[in-house]
Amino acid sequence: MKSVRAAMLMAAIFAVAFHHAPAMAQPTPEVEALAARIKADQYRTIINCEGCNLAGANFDGQFLRLAALQGADMRGASFRGADMTGVHFNRAKLDGASFAGANMAGAVLLGASLRGADLSDARLDAVRVHDADFTGANLQRANLRMLEYVHRLTFAGADARGAIFRHSYLARVNFTGTDLRGADFTRAKGLTDKQLSLACGDETTILPPDLTIPRCAN
Repeated sequence: MKSVRAAMLMAAIFAVAFHHAPAMAQPTPEVEALAARIKADQYRTIINCEGCNLAGANFDGQFLRLAALQGADMRGASFRGADMTGVHFNRAKLDGASFAGANMAGAVLLGASLRGADLSDARLDAVRVHDADFTGANLQRANLRMLEYVHRLTFAGADARGAIFRHSYLARVNFTGTDLRGADFTRAKGLTDKQLSLACGDETTILPPDLTIPRCAN
């Protein structure tokens, strides 16, 4: 009965997460013009575009190290393969954006919303994620080592198959409905059976000693 209830809960979480994931935005001419200016300046100076509207912009493969994008609206934007080391995304709206294969090591994501975002194969080691929302995000094979400042962090309904959480501090992180098959929690701290009981994994999920996780239904 418990397993049935857990499966129903996970299904509900996934449905809510992906129902609210926004469609990919089409950039306006103003957004495209601003994105072009940022690309032109990317090697000349550290980009500062706090609070900018860049919804739907394409920054695939661009160089945005240490960029100041606090409070920016970048919903549906694409940063596939971009170098975003140390970028500042505090309170940014990043729902539905794609960061597949991007390097975001050391990024600051305090209060950022990444609901339904694609972070597959992204480097997110040592990022600061206090109050960040990854509900329904694609975190497959993402590198999330050494996470810091995780208060009120949520991965509810996320697909974190093969994600790496080594050496991360994960106390009270929300893993409700998270698919953790093949995830690696080697030397992770603060994680509890209570958190894991709301997620699912399999025999390839690597957990700290004495912790267990329910098996995914499929």
